Amino acid sequence: MAEEITPKTDVAIDAGIAPKSENLPVQVTPIRLTKDNYLSWSTALEIGITSRGRLPYITGDKPAPSKTDPQWANWALEDSQ
Repeated sequence: MAEEITPKTDVAIDAGIAPKSENLPVQVTPIRLTKDNYLSWSTALEIGITSRGRLPYITGDKPAPSKTDPQWANWALEDSQ
């Protein structure tokens, strides 16, 4: 039997006082991609990624700073989510 994974919640995130890059659930949409549902799956995925503020990382609108830039570590953390 598969173990159910439940996302951790953070009161600080829910209150909007912490960065959105902490403790986000990995599952963006409950819709599983099949050969028949690409349009609904891709729409749900884009909405989920956009709602988490991560679309610019995918589209390249938020490019990586130089690795010597102090903001690089924060960018890398957010990009990995």
